[in-house]
Formats: sequence, structure tokens, C-alpha cells
Amino acid sequence: MTGIARKHAARPRRANAHAGALASIIVAAFMLMIVATGAGAIAGPILASGPSDSDPPAQPQPAPPFHKHRHLPTPAPTPMALPPEVKAKVPAYKPGPIPFHDGEQLIYQASWVGIPAAQARLEFHKPQKNPSRWTGEIWIETNPFADLFYKMRDYMRESMADDTLHTSGVYLVQHEKSRLNYYDVTIDRPAQTVTMTKKNHKGTQSKEFIASDPWGPISGAMMALTQNLEPGKTYAFDVFSGSQRYVFAFEVEKREKIHLALGDFEAWRIVPDVWYVSDGLLRSQAHGTVLWISADERHLPLRIEAQAFIGYVRADLIKIDGKGGVESAQK
Repeated sequence: MTGIARKHAARPRRANAHAGALASIIVAAFMLMIVATGAGAIAGPILASGPSDSDPPAQPQPAPPFHKHRHLPTPAPTPMALPPEVKAKVPAYKPGPIPFHDGEQLIYQASWVGIPAAQARLEFHKPQKNPSRWTGEIWIETNPFADLFYKMRDYMRESMADDTLHTSGVYLVQHEKSRLNYYDVTIDRPAQTVTMTKKNHKGTQSKEFIASDPWGPISGAMMALTQNLEPGKTYAFDVFSGSQRYVFAFEVEKREKIHLALGDFEAWRIVPDVWYVSDGLLRSQAHGTVLWISADERHLPLRIEAQAFIGYVRADLIKIDGKGGVESAQK
């Protein structure tokens, strides 16, 4: 009887793990649409089939053998710098034409094996009090059906300079199930330092990093979208999310036509990769993720597909509000 009880108890845990994985894929899909465009993400593709970064997976550790004078693990250096071999592969970029218009909103819908699961709204605007800067905001929420399994209400905001797209920081609210985390990322480019602060009911945690060319998820995405995308080229960015530092890269594979509910589009097919993550655990979940960006001057993020534990998750652009519309990207 005890063995049977244990088996039944294990099922909810597996179900919860799958629900968390699916929720993370939804987050990854939406964030990659604007963050990565193959280049960066809030937790992007590396969370595509694992739990959210607010709940890192527990790693069982064997009990150490008893020693009278046991040495403690060496703490990670702080502030933490990129390994030289990784830093050498990340170039500096200059922005081209900005792909978004003041007041523009992009609406995306994510589905799992064809079942609608969540929606995201991305907005770009210039504050009236400071028109020399861009503000990007992202809202993500699961629909009532998905709420039964994993309720999610996430928000991100980032402010960027109009001429360089340099950002001073990122603000993120991660509200998933009963977890509520607030993240502040402070970027000081002159001092080449980045400070991440996480706050929740347990208290406050901070991490410090050394970075010569740091980006937030939204500013990194905008910089990536301004580049002259060419087949065979690889682009890389040093991106700071709510809790981790990532070096994302993406390769432009080829140009192809895709069909959305909005119509047919000529698009660049892009494959993202993860070169580095600050927690030292380079996960393999980025495998199987593909992005499509409109092959015109706007470089609109159109679609992303990511493998899940069962089937795949897809996020499609379903609506554009504001100036520009979809006509410039539609062929």
C-alpha cells in the first residue's frame, strides 16, 4: 500500500513539472519574439522545456565524505565578468533604422499543439516628457484554460536612448502561480557594471557583473532588429534578464515564405543559440527553436516555434495597432 501511495503522489509532481515547463515555453516564445529575434531573451530558449528561473531545478548532491578540515566551495567571483573566450566573440553594434513606430503595439498569441494558451502585448512609445528615449513594455498572460494548469501574469519595461538604444535598466514582474518576484536590472555603461536585484517575500538578493556592452532584453532585441540581416551571418549579444546573464547568438539561415492569419510573408528563418549563461548551466533546451523575421526594412518578429515535452509551442503575430501596420512586411 505504501508503494502505491508513493506512485500516486508522484503523479501531481510530474504534472506540475510539465505545467511549469509549458508555461516557461510560453514565456520563451513571447520574449523571444521581441527579445531574441534570435538575439536575447528574458529567459528565452534556454527555459523552453524547464522550470522558470524563479524556481531553479534542484540538483541532488551526494553527502560529502567526512573530513576533519573540509574545504568549503569556492564562491563565484563578484562582480562577475564574461570568460575571455566568450567576450571575444561578442561584437559591438551600431543601430540602423528603428523597426517600430511611436505608439505601436504588436499582439501575439501562443498555442501549444494548436491549442491557444496565452497572449502577449508589446508596446513601444516615446514619453512626452523625454522624447529622446524609447520605452518598451511587454505584458504576458495565460488564458482561462491555461490558468487552470499554470496561471501567468508577467510584465517587463525598459527605457532606451533614441540614438544608441543603450539602456539604463530593466524592470520585471514575474507572477506565475503563487510566485511573485520583482526584478530590477541597473546598467551603468560608463562604469561597465550591471547589478541585478530580486525581491520577493523571502527578501532581497543581488548580483553584480562586469560588462563592456550590456543590453536588456528589449534594447538587445531592438538593436538586433536594426541590423542588416544576411544569410549565413551570426549575431551575438550580451543580455541581462531578471536573474541571469546570457550571451545569445543567432544565425540567419535563409529566406522563405510563411503563412500567418494576417497573410503571407517573406521572412528570414533564424536559429538561436546560447553561448553562455551566468549560472554556469548551459542547458540544451534551445535546440528545436526557430524564429521568422519579416524580410523587409521593418524586420518584424512574425513567428517562433519551440519544441516542448509533448509537441511544440508556437507564437504568431496576430495584430498590429498604430502606425505602419502589416502592409510593409506583407508580400
